Amino acid sequence: MITLRRTRLLRVADLPDFRRTISVLCRGAARRAVLVPSRAAAIELTRTLVELNGSLTEAPLVLTRDQLYDELHARLERPPIRLSAIEREAIAQAAAISAGDRFAPLPFQIRPGLVVEMMRFYDQLRRQSQRVDRFEELIVDSLGSTGRGDRGVERLLTQTRFLASAFRAYERRLIERGSCDEHLLRARLISEPARQPLRHLVVSVADWIADPAGLFPADFDLLTRLPHLQSVDIVCTEAVLRSGFHERVRRWLPGLEEGVAEVSGRLPFARPTLICPATKDGSADLWHTCRDREEELIAIARRFKQEGQSEANFDRAAIVFKHPLPYLYLAPDTLGAAGVPYHLSDALPLAAEPVAAAVDVVIDAIETRFSRNALIALLRSPHLCFNDGASVQQAAIGALDRTLSNLRYLGDASRLEALARNWPNDRAAKEAAPALQVALAAVRRLLGFLEPAAAADQIEQLAVLLERHFRPLPEGDPLAARELRARVIILRLLRGLAAAHAAHHNPCWSIDELGAAVRRLLGQETFLVESGTGGIRLVDDQAARYGEYNDVTIVGLVENEWPDEPRRNVFYSSPLLKALGWPSEKDRRAAADAHFADLLQSPADTIALTTFTLDDDSPVARSLQLDDVSRVGLPTETSDLGTDVATTSDPLTEELLPPDALPLPAHAWSVMRTSRSSAEQPQFHGQLGPQASRSWSVSALETYLACPFKFFAQHVLRLEEEPDDEEVMDPRRRGQLVHEVFEQFFRTWQAAGYGQITASNLEAARRMLTEVVERSLASLPEGEAGLERTRILGSSAAAGLGEAVFRMEAERPVPVVERLLEHPLRGRFVMETANGSRVVELRGKADRLDLLADGTFRLIDYKLGWPPDRTRALQLPIYGVCAEQRLAEHRGDRRWMLGEAVYIAFGGPRRVVPLFAQPADRDEVLRAAQQRLVDTLDAVDRGEFPPSPDDVYRCETCSFAAVCRKDYVGDV
Repeated sequence: MITLRRTRLLRVADLPDFRRTISVLCRGAARRAVLVPSRAAAIELTRTLVELNGSLTEAPLVLTRDQLYDELHARLERPPIRLSAIEREAIAQAAAISAGDRFAPLPFQIRPGLVVEMMRFYDQLRRQSQRVDRFEELIVDSLGSTGRGDRGVERLLTQTRFLASAFRAYERRLIERGSCDEHLLRARLISEPARQPLRHLVVSVADWIADPAGLFPADFDLLTRLPHLQSVDIVCTEAVLRSGFHERVRRWLPGLEEGVAEVSGRLPFARPTLICPATKDGSADLWHTCRDREEELIAIARRFKQEGQSEANFDRAAIVFKHPLPYLYLAPDTLGAAGVPYHLSDALPLAAEPVAAAVDVVIDAIETRFSRNALIALLRSPHLCFNDGASVQQAAIGALDRTLSNLRYLGDASRLEALARNWPNDRAAKEAAPALQVALAAVRRLLGFLEPAAAADQIEQLAVLLERHFRPLPEGDPLAARELRARVIILRLLRGLAAAHAAHHNPCWSIDELGAAVRRLLGQETFLVESGTGGIRLVDDQAARYGEYNDVTIVGLVENEWPDEPRRNVFYSSPLLKALGWPSEKDRRAAADAHFADLLQSPADTIALTTFTLDDDSPVARSLQLDDVSRVGLPTETSDLGTDVATTSDPLTEELLPPDALPLPAHAWSVMRTSRSSAEQPQFHGQLGPQASRSWSVSALETYLACPFKFFAQHVLRLEEEPDDEEVMDPRRRGQLVHEVFEQFFRTWQAAGYGQITASNLEAARRMLTEVVERSLASLPEGEAGLERTRILGSSAAAGLGEAVFRMEAERPVPVVERLLEHPLRGRFVMETANGSRVVELRGKADRLDLLADGTFRLIDYKLGWPPDRTRALQLPIYGVCAEQRLAEHRGDRRWMLGEAVYIAFGGPRRVVPLFAQPADRDEVLRAAQQRLVDTLDAVDRGEFPPSPDDVYRCETCSFAAVCRKDYVGDV
C-alpha cells in the first residue's frame, strides 16, 4: 500500500530552537507521536511541551524507538505474537547449538553470554538492512583474498559460516512458531494497515551513528513505507547535521524536503554565560576541577545556597551527567543534606538495586558450596529471612563466623551438618547456636540447586525460594515501595525466563549456568526511578536536550565518558565491519562533539562545567571535549563554584544544616560535626594521652615497633582480626602446629633418656620426629596433612624443618644438660638503660632454652617466616636478659649466662640465623634491645599510637586497615 506523505528535514540552530520547533509541531493534530532517545527524555519533553504549549487537548505520544515498535504492533488488526528479548535469547541458544553441531569442533564454546552478543550482532545487521546471506557473502569475499592456509583466516571463515547458519536457524524457528521479532514485524507493518494508524511522526533523534538511541537504515525505510503515515518531520540541529548525518539521511530518504524551522518567542543569538573559576594568577579556566564526583555535587549545592536561589529557580536548573551512577546515589547525601531540592527520573540498572544483591547472595552461597563467607553474607542480608520471619541477632552471626573459622570450615553441607552434631561448648559457640540453626535451615533449603536440572525448573524454583524468603517489609519504611517494585520486577523476570526456556529451549543447567543466566538477566534490565516533585533536575545528556533550563551544570567531564567509548564487536575487526556498513570512529566522534557543543548552548542563562581528578581513588584524566569549549564562543563570567574544602564557617555546614531545624539524632550529629576540633590536633594522629602502666608481653611490644596503630588495635582495643578461609593452614595455625610438634618431640626425646642430638643418634631423632608428626597430623585432611608433613619432614627434593633443627644441634660441641620447652618468663625484670637501671613488668614464653654443660644456655626462637631485623628485634634478646635473671632460681649451683641466641627461620635463605655474629657483640646487642624495650614502654605509657608502620608494605596485608586512619591524617 502506497501512502502519499511528506518527509521533511527541519534544520534548527541550537537546542532552544530544537525544543520550540517540536512544541510547534505537536500542536493541534491527533494521532501524532514524537520519537525521543530514552524514557527520561520523554519525561523532560512532556514537561517542556506543557510549559511552552500549555495544556494540550490531545497530547502527542512521546516514544522511544522500542516503544514505537510496541505501539505500531499494538495497532495492527491481527498483531502477531511478538517475542520478548528473553524469548528471543532462548530460541537463539537452541539455534546456536544446532548450528554448532554442524561445524564441530568450533574454536570457541557456545555460552549464553556469547549468544547475547550473537543476537546483538544479528540485530545490527538486520537494522542496517543486511540479509544473512549477504552478510556471509561479504565476509567470505573479504577473507578470500588473504589466501589459504592461514589458520586465523580459517577460524574466521568457520565462525562466519557458523553465525550465518545460527541466524538462519533462528529465523526458521520464528516462522515455525508463528511469532515475530522486530525485523519480521517491520515487514508486517509495511504490508498490513493499522486499525488506528499514526498520521504524523516527529523524529527528534538522528541515526545510530550520531546518537546511540537513534534510528537505523531499516527504520528510515519503514517510515517511508508505513501505511497511512502522512507526515514525517525530522528535527535536527545544524551542528549534528554537519557531523555527517545530513549526508547519510539524504541517502536513506531520497526526495527529502529541507527547510529551516521558523521559531518565535526567542531573542536572536541569545547564548548562555559560561561560569568560569577564578585562578590565583587572575586568569580563568573554562571549567571547574573537583577532587571527585561527590565534591562536584557539594560544590553545586554550595553555589546555589550562596546565591540564595529561590524554589522557582531550582526548578529551572539541571545537573547533567553522561551516566546516572553514582550521581543518583550521591544526591541524597550531598544535595539533600544541604537542603537543596532535586528531582530525578532516570532508568538505573536493576542490578544496582539493593534487593538484587540478595539474589546474588543466594546464588553465591550455592555456587561456593556454602563457604563460610557466602553463608555469613546470606544470614546478614537484610532482604532475606530463613527463620520464619524472625531476625537473627548480628552478634550471633558474628560468633558463628568466628566459630566456623576456628573449626576450619571451608564449605560443604555435609561438613556443616557434621560440625553441628559435634558443636563446641565454649562461650562463642553457644552464642552462635541460634545463627547455626538458621544457617542449617538455609543450606537444606538451597541444597537441591546443586543437582543439575532443566533450566525452566531451576529458574522457577529460584523464584519460589525468593518469594518465600523475602523478608517482610516494615510498615512506614519510606523505601518499602521502591523495594517492593524491585522485588516484583525480579520475580516477573525470573518467571519470564523460566517460561521462555520451557517453551523454546530447556537444557539441563548446573548452578553455575543458572547463576550466569540470572546475573545477566538482572544486569540487562533497567529500573525507572523518580524522586521528588520539584527542584534541580538530575538528567543525562540525552534527556537534557529536551528540558527548558535557565542554569545547567555538566558534571563528570572525564576521559572515556565524554564521549563514551564505542562498544567493541567481539566477532570481527574494524576493516571487516566496514565492509558490512559499520561506521568509522571519526563519524561517531564528530557527532559526539556536535551534541556536546549543542548542550553548551542549551540553557537560557548560565552554564558551568566540572571535571574531577579521582574516581574510586584512581587518577582520571579530563575529557578532551573540554578543549573544544572555547570554539563555541560563549560569553564568560568568573565566579566561584564552591570547590574549596568546607570549613566550620562554610554555608554548607552552617546555613544549610541549621542544627535546631533537625530531628534529635541528626541534631546531635550536626552539633558534633560543626563543633569538631581541628584535624591538626594530636588525637587525630594517634596521641591518646597518658595510659595506666601494665604488664605487656614482649611479642606485643615487638608488634608496636612494627606499627604502633596495629598494636593499639590488637592489644588495647582488642579488635579481632578478620578470619580468612584458606584451603590450607594460615600462617598463625601453621606456627602453632610447628611449635607443638617440636615441643612434643623434645619432651619425648628427653623422656626416652636422650640428651644431645649427635651424628650417632640422628636417625633415631628422625624416626621419633616422624612418629610425633604423624600423631599431630592425624586430624587434618589428607591433602593438608601431606603439605605439612613435607614441610616438617622434608622430601627427596629438599630437607624439612626438622632436619634444620637437628643439624643445628648436632654441629654444636657442648653437650645439652637440660631443655626447657615453652618456658614462661613472667614478672618484674631489671633493664639496663642509658639512664640507669629500670624495673619493668613483662611476660613472655621462650620457645626453647637449652642449658649447656659449660654453664651457658642457648636460646632458640622458631620463626615460621623470615627472621626479624636484628636492629629492631625484641623477643630473642629480651628473653635472653630475662632468662639470665630467672635461671638463677632454677639451678642455684651456678649462674647461667646467655651464650648463644638463634632464630630457626623457616622462611628466607638461611635456616639458622644468630642474634649476634660474634660473642663479643653480645653485650652491645642486649644493651640496645633493653633500651629499645624501655623506649617502647614509655611510648605506650604516653599513649602514642600513630599509624606509622616500619614498612608501608605491611599495610597491604594488615587486618586492621578498615579502621586505620593513615590515609586520612597523612602520617604514612
